[in-house]
This record gives sequence, structure tokens and C-alpha cells, in this order.
Amino acid sequence: MTDLRYAVRLLRKSHLFTLTVVTIIAVGIGATTAIFSVVNAVLLRPLPFAEPGRLMQVAEKNDALRLPQFGASALNYVSWKEATRTFAELGAIQFGTYTLSGNGDPENYTGNAITPSLLPLLGVNAIAGRGFADGEDKPGAAPVAMIGETLWRRRFGADPSIVGRTLTLNGTAYTVVGIAPRALNLLTGGDVAVPLVIDPPKEMRLNHVLFVVGRLKPGVSYQAAQVEMDTIAARVGQQYPEVKEWGINLITFTDTFVSSQLRTALLVLLGAVVFVLLIVSANVANLLLARALDRQKEMAVRAALGAGRARIVRQLLVESVVLSGLGGVLGLIGAAWGVNWLESTIPPNVLPVPDIGIDPLVVTFAIGVTFLTGAVFGLAPAWQAARTDVNSALKDAGRSATGGVRPIFRKGLAAAELALATVLLIGAALLVRSLLALQHVQLGFNPDGVMTMQVSLPVTKYPNPKRVAFFRELNATLASLPGVKTAGITSGMPFGAGNYTQSPVAAPGKSLLPAGASVPIDWRTVSPGYFSAMEIPILRGRDFTDADTTGAPEVMVVSRATARTMWGDDDPLGKIVRRVADGKDFTVVGVVGDVRSSTLTRESPALYYSNGVRTWPLMDIVIRTAADPAPIVSAVRQRIKAIDPELPLSNVRPMTDWVSTGAAQPRLNATLLGVFAAVALLVAAVGTYGVLAYSVSQRTKELGLRMALGADRAGVLRLVVREGMVVGAAGIVCGIAGAGLLGRALSSLVFGVSVWDPSTYAAVSGVLALVALAACVVPAIRASRVDPMVALRLE
Repeated sequence: MTDLRYAVRLLRKSHLFTLTVVTIIAVGIGATTAIFSVVNAVLLRPLPFAEPGRLMQVAEKNDALRLPQFGASALNYVSWKEATRTFAELGAIQFGTYTLSGNGDPENYTGNAITPSLLPLLGVNAIAGRGFADGEDKPGAAPVAMIGETLWRRRFGADPSIVGRTLTLNGTAYTVVGIAPRALNLLTGGDVAVPLVIDPPKEMRLNHVLFVVGRLKPGVSYQAAQVEMDTIAARVGQQYPEVKEWGINLITFTDTFVSSQLRTALLVLLGAVVFVLLIVSANVANLLLARALDRQKEMAVRAALGAGRARIVRQLLVESVVLSGLGGVLGLIGAAWGVNWLESTIPPNVLPVPDIGIDPLVVTFAIGVTFLTGAVFGLAPAWQAARTDVNSALKDAGRSATGGVRPIFRKGLAAAELALATVLLIGAALLVRSLLALQHVQLGFNPDGVMTMQVSLPVTKYPNPKRVAFFRELNATLASLPGVKTAGITSGMPFGAGNYTQSPVAAPGKSLLPAGASVPIDWRTVSPGYFSAMEIPILRGRDFTDADTTGAPEVMVVSRATARTMWGDDDPLGKIVRRVADGKDFTVVGVVGDVRSSTLTRESPALYYSNGVRTWPLMDIVIRTAADPAPIVSAVRQRIKAIDPELPLSNVRPMTDWVSTGAAQPRLNATLLGVFAAVALLVAAVGTYGVLAYSVSQRTKELGLRMALGADRAGVLRLVVREGMVVGAAGIVCGIAGAGLLGRALSSLVFGVSVWDPSTYAAVSGVLALVALAACVVPAIRASRVDPMVALRLE
């Protein structure tokens, strides 16, 4: 307590020094804790399910079609459920959309059809009412539903009496039997759930529409389960030849929720803030070393009065921990602000968790980092003080007292700061260059001036023939709106939230594909005018027309990548494409340009487009206007209400927003790493300046003697600058080597630039050299202005 009281009194007296050190520490600990909060939420915090380590995604795969992870068919799911002995239970999810009407304005929600086994399998319970019971998933059962907790609180004010009431979903009356917890929404992403009805006579084994989840039995390993499922898949393939090439891929829930790219990005960012923390520690250690040199007489007096080395070390470590504790408190407050900023800044769906938050593990981490850094940056000054030569320090030798840490150690700390800053700055520069490259990617379409929205039709009210008629009428009426240049409808627009479907296709005639082979091609259903609305160029042939209706020959438009994959340089017009799932043949009538579909970093996939003879219940509307597209939304709502007043619009957004979301994670990576690099550079520059400034103050006698013996001001200026630039050059060279080692970790995060790009390394090195030079100039100018007589008289 005596040490603590003295430390607080001493730090209060030197308030400027204390404020500087505490601020630097708070920056380091705040940044580290904020990013650790994200890493904790995504990678460390247990998923909100019972024993999540035993949960697996049971996906289908097809090595021949290069599909390592695909949805499962309902019939295959039934076969797996009957045969498995390693899984305690299997459950399935089918994603969909639901229009809630009859209770206020109609609204469109994402939702799911789930098996009654899903909630018990996950180990979650309804927060009110119950889950689905066995038998409620049978054909002809009474319609029941669950609504999500978020929807329950937002639309129904958390009214518990909603359980047992009737809601109209997609035109059908459903009895609400329970409120689903947020944990279910984390997996399904839906606000509404209904029982998944599997009617085997109406299902196809090649209709891959289910997301299947399994819970391993206690004691069963992943490897044993994979062996069993491989055997089951082979047995099913023998029994049903149409799926003989389809296997099973078990995926842990961790890998299901967290992509390898996201995991890499988070670990890189965590490494970056650790670098910032190390730079902060080195900087504070340098400040404390300089302060310890000024306190040599104090330490010598303590030693002369009987204080042992351990007593002096303890006193200085207490002072260091008090400094780090104050910085840690401010850093934790800053981390809380940073987490709130991140939650408001990170776009939806970038992180697979609903919130980040600061939980007890994060607080424990912050406390541990606080005391660890306090001990780390306090060791060097404490060690220096313990080695003080009492006799020399007590002599009237002023600043020339011996027993201090050699200057090379403090310069080494400054060089280490610059090295770490170099690594961060090169990484940030590579990510910024990647982001700039993404902004110049050829999308294959023009997003400017396009407004997008979605309409979902209830299946019971709009079977396929009625859906086709509805969307044809809607397309025609939207195209006639004032200010609309063109309009189109599609099952899945680029970067949107529609139906992204892949379908294996074959080319029965002459093609580049081996005989009998097929390839997976992305498939979209589009209306006439869609290509014009998106400004996707038609390279050969024609667009769809109103004549391509039910009863007319089935036609297809393919992308340039599809044409090259299947026929090379041959003319694709008139070629036949066979869809493997149903054996239907299509005639190619047009070739359009390639478009980026889901991410900016992925090359344009092979695509084929079918006309609107068959539509999905949920379709995207794209409208190109002559001016600002925003005012057109109200007119579209009126036209849809005129056709069916119970249909809502959803996901109303400009096309530019969707494209911007596609670059959300790269933008976030570049922004955060750029901020950390800037902080690191600033702290490193301050550290270099501090080392040189103190060095100049310690060398007053030497510099005065040099000038008294004839050295001119320019010579002294060059001497000090050269000394500082040696430190800077050493740090930059070491940093470049470290950045080269970091290249492999960044390889999955950069786009359009090599992780060893020479121009980036050269530019960053130049910037750092200028920063180091700027940090040298002020101490050098001060040294060149030393008055030889005053300096010698003082000494």
C-alpha cells in the first residue's frame, strides 16, 4: 500500500507524463479488446445450442460436378434418417418466404419449413408455447406455425396471448403454437417457421433444397460418422442410380457458420492489434527508461538508505501497473465504444452472430492484457534502476551518471516499433489496393439508376401457371410506368437475396464435354426486358420475348462463359442443352455477357437463363429509370396493390447498395487494418522522436565540445539525422522481412494485387522513411542550436 500511495502521488505530480503514457496505453488496450470482442463472438463464444461440438451439417457433394457442399434432397434425407446409427437425430430446414396478412399491412418475411425433430436436436426450446409435434409434418395435417422472438417482440409487442391465435401466412390460416428463440434464427435466418411436409410420391431425389443438421451420438467421432455416411450414400446410389454420383459431406457447425476467409480476416486483424499493443509497450518502455535515467539519483538515495534491489524493482513495477491500470480502464471504455461502432458499421450477414458485445471473457482478457503490458513495459526500467551504481549516481555528475541501460537498447525498441508499423502499413496498403481493384471490377452490368425489390407470392393462392401470369402482367405494367426505361423480373439478381440455383446440364450434341458428362451451371429464370434493365449486353442471338410462353419450344439464353465451357469457339445458337434434373431440352437462342453474381472477388460464373415459363414464388424486380430511381417505389406499390392488395414489397434497395454490400468485408478489413496501421505509425514516429530527443539531451556536452572544436551546425545536424535514420532503416528493413512472412496469411484476403507486390513495398518504405526523417528533424535542429559555452559550463 505504501508503494501504491507513493506511485499515485508521483504520477499526480508529473501529470503531463502520466497523461501521455495512459493515453498511449488506452489506445493499445482499447483497440486490442475491441477486436478480441469480435474474435470472441465469432470464434470462441459457444454457439447457443446444447453441446454444439456434436452438431454437424449433413450436406450432399458431387465430386464429378465439383460440388463439395450442396443442399440435400428430401428423399435422400429420409433414407439417411432411416439408415444412420452414428447420429442420434437428423433434422432438416427448407428456406422460403412468407407473407403475413390480415393483421395490419401485409409484410414479407423470410421463413423456414422445419422438421419437428429440429428444436430437440439443437437443444433449444420455445420461449412460449411449444415446438412442432410429431404428425404435424404429415400431408393433410392442420396448419401450425411458430414465429420468431424478434418478430414477436416487434410486431406483436411480446404478447404471450399470440400463442393459440391464427395468422394468415401466404394466404393460409396457421395456428401459432409457439415462439421460436433467437438461437433458431441464428441457424435458419427466418422469422416464421412451419412444419416441413415431405410427401415422398411428390419428391425427386435430385431436388437439392434442404439444409440437413445432425447430432452425433455421445462418443461417436466425426471420422466414424463420415465413414458410415459414405457407406449409406453408396448404398442409396446403388438403389437409386440417378444419385449414384452424389455423396455426403459432414461439416462441423464451426465451419458452417464461419468461412475460412472470415476466420483468416479476424485472425489477421487480431494479429494487427497485438502488433499495435507491442508498439505501445515498446513506446511506453522507452518513456519509462528515459524517466528512470532522470531518477537515478532518487534510486541511489533509496539504495543508500537500505533499499534492496527487489524493493526498488517492486516500487517501479507498482508504478508501471498503476499506469497500465489507468490505461486499461480507459481502454475498456474505449473498447465498449468501439464495439458499438463496429456493430453499427459492419453490414448485415458479414458476421455469423447476431451481436458482438463485451462478455466476462472479454473483460477478463482486457484485465489480463492490462497487467501483462504493465509488467512487460515496466521490466526494463526496473532492471535499469536495480543496477544503478550508487557511488556514481550520488556524485555531482548530472546526466553523465553511469549504470543506465545502454542507448542501443532504447534504439532497438524504437527500431522494433518501426518494424511492426512497417508490417501493418504494408498489410493495410495491400488491402486498400485490393479494395480499389474491386471498385474497378467489370461487373458485366450497370447498377447505376436501377431500383430493386422483391415480391413473394403465396404458393397456395398462386400455383405456377398463375404465378407466370402474375409476373408477366406485372412486368408489362411496370415497364409502362412514367420515367421507367425498362423493367425485368428474375429469380436471382446479382448480389441479391433471391434464389441462387445451380443445376447440372449436359450437351447432347457435339460439345467440349465428354460423352454423357454434365457440368453444374448457375441457373436463373428471367423475364423479357431483364437484360435491358440490367444493361447486360446480348452478344449473339436474341432476348426472350412474350412469344416464349407455355406451349412454345423451350429456349435458353447462356452466358459467354457457359458457351465457352460447352462449345468452345463454335457458334452456340441453335445448340441443345439438357437439364439433368428433369431431362428437359432447351434450344440456345442467345448469348449474353458474363456477370459477377455473388462476390466481387469471384470470377463470373457460368450462367444459363430460362424464360418465365416456370417461376419461383419469390422473384426480384429490377427497374431502370431515366432519373433518380427512388421515387418509382411508391408507383410500383400502387400497381402491385391494384393487382393484389395483399402482396407486400420487400428488400427495396438501389442496385448500387447490393453491389456495395458485396465489398463490405474487404472494405471493413481495409478500414480496420488501415486505422491500426495509422495508429502504429503515429506511435512509432513518436517513439523515434522521443529516443532521439532524449539522446540529444544526454549528449549536450559532447555536441557542445564538437562545436567548440570547429564542427559547424550543418555537421551536427547531419550527425543526429544520420543516427536517427540508421534506427529507422533498421526498423524498415526488418519490417519488410516480416511483411514478406505475413504474405501467406494475407493471400486469401487480397484481390488484384500480389502479396509481394514490389511497388507497394517500395511506396510504404518511402512513406516510413519520410516519417522517420520527420521524427529526426526536430531533435537534429535542436542539437545544431546548442551553445558550446553554455553546454560546457553546465557540464
